[in-house]
Amino acid sequence: MPPMLFIEAFGTLSEDTKLPVADRQEEDLYSVFNQRAESMGWSSTSHQNPPLLWAMHEAELTDHCVDTSRIGFAQVGLDVGAVEPVESSSSPRTGYSALPFRRRSTEPVRALLPLAQCFIDALSRFGAVKPSAIQVTACYLKPSAEPSTSNLASVLNWFNIIPKSKVQAIISFDQVLIGNLAESALVEKLRYWNTGPFEFGTMVAVPESHMVRTPDEMPYYPASSQSEVGLSVTMPEWTPSAAGWVLANVVDVARAGDHDVSHFALRISRVG
Repeated sequence: MPPMLFIEAFGTLSEDTKLPVADRQEEDLYSVFNQRAESMGWSSTSHQNPPLLWAMHEAELTDHCVDTSRIGFAQVGLDVGAVEPVESSSSPRTGYSALPFRRRSTEPVRALLPLAQCFIDALSRFGAVKPSAIQVTACYLKPSAEPSTSNLASVLNWFNIIPKSKVQAIISFDQVLIGNLAESALVEKLRYWNTGPFEFGTMVAVPESHMVRTPDEMPYYPASSQSEVGLSVTMPEWTPSAAGWVLANVVDVARAGDHDVSHFALRISRVG
């Protein structure tokens, strides 16, 4: 299976807006999300212009579903890089030999911020979006090549220039994301680097409504115990870019450890 990211938005999507909204009989989230990604150079369906960050798999609005706060979801594949050679091995049972090459995959840390922005931008074409939480579930990731901390710190001025404000949020995750890494060590590593206007706080109890949940659309996601504690964070704004930046930092630190982080789920929820 190719490495992939599955993103979900929770909250409200209202057509009560002064701006025109897309006709759901004529357009769907898949096409709108895909075109937004292509317009920004994040993805492409053209063979002449290969995708830079992800390949489109699927996307769907879910705000019509009963008894759920989920607005919609999108799934993208990360196997979009250049082809590279690998050692070919065969199975002793079947004699099957893997292809002697593979495509490099995008680091999820690099994709998370634009993915969150693209996703909410696409949802906004269908109404006024008020997200209360964003969850990302990852599957079949390849080992992390190198930390992306310096790249994340280099974009902080985008958040530094806005009027100072404080938004409180909780990051929840399944236990596999941090493995044997102590919660205190996770906080210490996040605080070690320059996080500018973002302040990672302490570990706190996670309310049931803010816990991660495996999406029904991902039956192949391995079962994992939910962590009963999450990480508090103070953000300069509640926007998809800021949420994506926070999630990317947590993933970057977790994937720098010595445990397998090929599958994980984490969610950021606004609490203030």
